[in-house]
Amino acid sequence: MSSVLATIMGVFSYILAGYILKKINIVSTNIEKIFSSISFNFLLPLALIVNFWLIAFPNIVVLKLIISFFGAGILIFIISFFISKQFYKFKVDDSALFGLGACFGNSVALGIPLMYSILGPVDAMPYMILVLFHGIIHFTYTTIIIESYRNRNQSNINKIIKTIFGLVQNIILVGMFVGLALNYFEIPFPNTLQNILQPIAKLALPTVLVSMGMALGGFKITANLSYSIVLTTLKNFIHPLIAFILAKYILFMSPLLVFIVTMAAALPSGTQTYYFSYRYNSLQNIISTNIVISTFVSFFTLSIILLLFSY
Repeated sequence: MSSVLATIMGVFSYILAGYILKKINIVSTNIEKIFSSISFNFLLPLALIVNFWLIAFPNIVVLKLIISFFGAGILIFIISFFISKQFYKFKVDDSALFGLGACFGNSVALGIPLMYSILGPVDAMPYMILVLFHGIIHFTYTTIIIESYRNRNQSNINKIIKTIFGLVQNIILVGMFVGLALNYFEIPFPNTLQNILQPIAKLALPTVLVSMGMALGGFKITANLSYSIVLTTLKNFIHPLIAFILAKYILFMSPLLVFIVTMAAALPSGTQTYYFSYRYNSLQNIISTNIVISTFVSFFTLSIILLLFSY
């Protein structure tokens, strides 16, 4: 449980630093924009390339693992999309971002160190399968929905071209695919290049979190609490519950895989969802507030899951 607290507090410390910097007006608006642009458009994709290039994935794909986790995630996306569309009257692109906030978890920055500390590198390997497909699956269909909606008035050919162009422009997806390709084709990662890129890549998470904290400093958090409560309820409670039911009672998976699926689904909303709101200039206040609240609540929900599974 101490690992949960330490990891979450580390995440919060960077967000708090950015929030304070914004509130005391040390950083100008122009510098903030430059800082955010470097964080999201350079450091974050670089970190993804490095991580996916170096990571060791299992040789086999556990089909039930993927079905249970992503089946639960996609179902949560559909539920949250419906809620935002019907009750909040959001547009389709905003609803897609709302759905992403409810189903996409902090699988890398919080999930990897947490699962490694609990299970060790060998037993945690099935979790790395989920990390591999996590962003690729959720980000791809979210991008397709947003791009299709925003180009809805164009011809079908132009709509397809714009959607493909939107996917290619998504620097997060590009980083994942480049890193995955380098890994899959076993392209050697020269030590000299590692010594240069790894320290730079490690700056990605802190800078993204600081940037998010500065964004929060410019928003009225209380104005977005109602949305964030809904998103946090879906992400931190309903998502792991559905994943647990699918894994244990429908797919009859092993206790270890049931635990991995449940913990992965219970991870708080990922910071990369803020990249999408930043890129598409949509729901930035709601998404950023949700990440903070979801991360805070996850300390309790993840601890409860650890106790229930006797870890």
